[in-house]
Amino acid sequence: MTSNKIINQEFKLKGSADLAFAVVVLASYFAMFSSLRETNFVKLLIMVILGIAYIAIGIYGYNFISKQSSFFWILIYFLIQIPIGSIIVFLGNGSGFSAILLLPLAGHAVVLAPGYWLYLINLLIVSGYVWAVRQYTGNLSEVWSSLPTILAGLIYIMVFTQMAIDEERSKREVERLVLELEDVNEKLRSYANEVEQLTVIKERNRIAREIHDGLGHYLTTIHMQLQVAQAVIDENPDKAKDSIEKARSQSQIALIDVRRSVSTLRYDQTEKESIKDALDRAMRPCDWIGIRSHLEIIGDEKGLDETVRSTIYRIVQETVNNTCKYSKADNYYCQINYSDSENLSLIIYDDGIGMSEFRSGYGLQGLRERIELLDGTLNFQTFPQKGFRIEIELPYDQKN
Repeated sequence: MTSNKIINQEFKLKGSADLAFAVVVLASYFAMFSSLRETNFVKLLIMVILGIAYIAIGIYGYNFISKQSSFFWILIYFLIQIPIGSIIVFLGNGSGFSAILLLPLAGHAVVLAPGYWLYLINLLIVSGYVWAVRQYTGNLSEVWSSLPTILAGLIYIMVFTQMAIDEERSKREVERLVLELEDVNEKLRSYANEVEQLTVIKERNRIAREIHDGLGHYLTTIHMQLQVAQAVIDENPDKAKDSIEKARSQSQIALIDVRRSVSTLRYDQTEKESIKDALDRAMRPCDWIGIRSHLEIIGDEKGLDETVRSTIYRIVQETVNNTCKYSKADNYYCQINYSDSENLSLIIYDDGIGMSEFRSGYGLQGLRERIELLDGTLNFQTFPQKGFRIEIELPYDQKN
């Protein structure tokens, strides 16, 4: 029943099909009337009335039935039309091959009748025709001789109608898919615009947060140190000098932070540069404040996954930033080793003040998460006056 309802919704005979139904019936009538040997007014009147009813039900009744979801109305339609058509064939005495007026019902059955009901209705059509021929001929030989012709006509109409339904269904499906594709494309364009806007907003928020947490913090500290220096410069020149020196040191760190942020914004991961050039660039802040940087590469540089390259760059960038800010080191060392066939090792350390207890800030915690996502390992080591050391192993190729 559901498939039948879908067919009804997808394929309905329009005005041209209604016209074709009427033309077939009228053509059959003209053929019958022109071939009649005897003229009986009452008989002709009955045939005309039945013909009008047959056409009216075949057009208006069919259009009504095609909009119904209940099979009851479909069954009523054929139980009315088949007897009317059979009686017309009987009254016409088979003249002019009046049986063609039954053929449109086969097309209606293809559209309306679900499953095995299609074959049952066509069997009723054949039965009605057999009854009509048997009634006006009085013998079975005429029935058997004309039966192949009516069967061939029914099969032709069924096949032709089914092809028309399939073509119409395919056309509607293509139109539906085109509309869906246009809708999906429109949504994708909308989503792309939203993603672009969200990306811009996220980046602006990140930059604003960096300015507030980084540069804003340093400028506040510098301002406070200069205020202290101004307040005690006459009474305690040494303390004022110390405050000015602290302000100068903070201004250097602030400058490093600004340069690092600008370098990050300018960094294009699509640029084709070697890992050595990228790490040299990431280590420049050390030179800006007088920390000597050392880069050692062991083995031949391998073709790294872009995610691995980016992670190495961010690791060096973050550790350089921490060294410049907190370590008071004289040297920063970075060693990348390609000698292992499956994993590269990255060792970073400095000779700064270190710490008695390791505390992982947001930057180092973020690096830990990056490395874990790449199935790598990460170890930290730090001791007072013995600097800070980080050891990392990363697989060359990423599966995801």
